[in-house]
Amino acid sequence: MNSYNENLHSSVLSSLESQEMTKKQLSSQLSTSMFTLYYAEGAEIVAQEKLDATAKLYKEQQHINNVVVTNKNMADNLLLSANQQKTYVTQAVTNMAVCASNIQIASNSIVRLASDIGSIYSIVNAADYGTQIYQQTLEAYNLINKTAYIAELTSQYAMEATASISEVSTSVVADGAKLTNSSVNNLLQVTTSDLTATTAVLTVDNDTRAKASIATRAAEGAIKCCEVEYNASKKAYTYNNEQFNQALIVEVPTTFDPSAGSFSLSFDAYKSPFTPEDRDPATQNKGLANPVLSYNIILVKDSKKSFFNASTAEDLVGNPEQCKSIPATQKPDDKGKYSTSIAYKSLRDADNEPLVLGENYVAFLLIMFTESYKKEINTFDEYLSAPSEIFSLVYTLKSAKDIGTSRKHSEDLSKITFNVEKEELKASEIDYRCFFLPYTDNLSTNEDLQTLESKIETMELDEEIKTVDAEVKALTEEIEILNSSAQANAETAKNSKDPDQDKQKNNSLKSTLADTKEKLRLAKAQLTDLNAKLKEVKEKSPKPVKNTNAFFFNLNLAENIPAGNFTSAKQKTTSSPEFEVHIDGTTTDNFGNPLIEDKNYIPVILSYYKGSEILKTRYKNSLSDWQNTPPIPYSTKPKSEITN
Repeated sequence: MNSYNENLHSSVLSSLESQEMTKKQLSSQLSTSMFTLYYAEGAEIVAQEKLDATAKLYKEQQHINNVVVTNKNMADNLLLSANQQKTYVTQAVTNMAVCASNIQIASNSIVRLASDIGSIYSIVNAADYGTQIYQQTLEAYNLINKTAYIAELTSQYAMEATASISEVSTSVVADGAKLTNSSVNNLLQVTTSDLTATTAVLTVDNDTRAKASIATRAAEGAIKCCEVEYNASKKAYTYNNEQFNQALIVEVPTTFDPSAGSFSLSFDAYKSPFTPEDRDPATQNKGLANPVLSYNIILVKDSKKSFFNASTAEDLVGNPEQCKSIPATQKPDDKGKYSTSIAYKSLRDADNEPLVLGENYVAFLLIMFTESYKKEINTFDEYLSAPSEIFSLVYTLKSAKDIGTSRKHSEDLSKITFNVEKEELKASEIDYRCFFLPYTDNLSTNEDLQTLESKIETMELDEEIKTVDAEVKALTEEIEILNSSAQANAETAKNSKDPDQDKQKNNSLKSTLADTKEKLRLAKAQLTDLNAKLKEVKEKSPKPVKNTNAFFFNLNLAENIPAGNFTSAKQKTTSSPEFEVHIDGTTTDNFGNPLIEDKNYIPVILSYYKGSEILKTRYKNSLSDWQNTPPIPYSTKPKSEITN
């Protein structure tokens, strides 16, 4: 390899390594900001839940306090009435006793008078029977007897009234009213004190909620900035990789199964810097027309990529177990790209070792040139690309599906059920962890952050399309003006006295018109490309999800949730694909907080490898499709009560 190619290759390698390192650093910053946002949102959720609980308690205590105030008013009125009753009844007893005594005295007098009249009547009856005096005495005798009877009856009523009024226990009622009033006053002091304390707590909780919200907004801004920087670094690497490294890309499926798995590799076809048209027509240039003999793909361990060179790569060409060759006779696609699929067990690495799950690899592209092309350019070196991005092959655990709830006639929400396809691993090596994500509002959602990149790209492309579209319109108008000027100049030239000047002017207009038309052609081509890119971005943008209000969550966060904040599922039977997670009063959400009555939660299942630490890098955990899993309301009420 000559010094120019060596320097160029070294520069490309250094540039790509630097950008890959930058991308890794930004990826680490993005992960850090993810955890910052996650715990900030957790703090805000906890603060909001505490604020809601305090507000609920405040509302209840306020209602109780209002009831106690009403009861206090009633107790005050009752005490006043009881005291008045006691006073009036005491006075009534005294008055009634005096009245009964007076009535008794009057009654005794009437009885004595009746006795005297009776004696008189006896005397008159004996001495003057039948006379006028006898008749008058008889009438007086009858009247006095009737009066005596009424007097005795009235005396009896007075004594009974005195006895009845004396039986009224006004003192007991007054003492009871006084005790009740005192108790209600004490209760009012307690409820007022509790309400005042709860008001203070409510103020503190509201302040805590506001501070947590501010911290969350800051974390949201930080993660968006980190994501923008990370995406920018990815684009920069991709652009440099396309321009200087044949767009060499290795794509491993999201869900990889080594038993029948394969991964793909793509790269751009080689474009010679020289074309046959660059040489004299009389000179033979067969080499420039067909420069490439074959494309060769070699996989190298990431730890040994810095020692891999073109000489080592050339030694592996022709060995199908270590080198995947694509002859130049195989034509690329419409975009000038080659794509090939590599089976996991069909290719060994550069050390002649089989690919190992969890090992980091890179791919090199060795382009073998034809001898004719080498002679044409007077360089006999082959082309070895820079290494691709690091990739690894890992077995992806099966994700949980068909997540649902099952309730029994008990005091608790019974359980969560789900299905998982049969794994080749032992049951003891996999842990299915169930998390309950609070379904909240007013937080930066997972959908917002996942669609951030596509939204930014869409906005950028929209702005570029508007600019280019305006340029197309301006150039179209300019062409119309130039055509009009050319026609006017042609009419003027017929009667002109200076044909040379008119000819020069006409040539200038034609040149300007040609340049403008070329600019218009380029602008229209650019507009077509931008519209195609916009369509591609929209097609690749994340699909809509059902749980649009779900806060930011992903596999990385789920893997780092501590024990105690999740519940491990149990298999119904050893041969059954169905698992269940029992829920009771001790179950918590993913932040470790107790589940709240009637609050919605999203059940999330993490398929987690818990086998040997040595083999851990060979397996990739998986998360259920929680963004489209219906939230469930937590409730401790029996199903019969909910139904009623």
